[in-house]
Amino acid sequence: MNNEQKDFLGVTRMPPDRSSVPENGSEPNQPTSNETGFIDEKQLLTKLPISRRTLGNWKAKGFLPYIKIGRRCLYDWASVHDALLRRQRGGQR
Repeated sequence: MNNEQKDFLGVTRMPPDRSSVPENGSEPNQPTSNETGFIDEKQLLTKLPISRRTLGNWKAKGFLPYIKIGRRCLYDWASVHDALLRRQRGGQR
């Protein structure tokens, strides 16, 4: 597991940025019940601490679920979050 994945999954935590905490008080980058629909690559990259290249590699290896409509790849944030948690090794699940 690289540092980016550890940071995302909460193995090492930086102080939370309160501007990104949803109003319902849940943790940042966690899917909430009112997050529905799909997000594009740019929006996904703002939620994950990874590069565009890493995202492309993960898509190619089948690590992340996505839907391709025309030239656009769209992601369901809850499905992406679940996929990352399934790949988590060690620690709490």
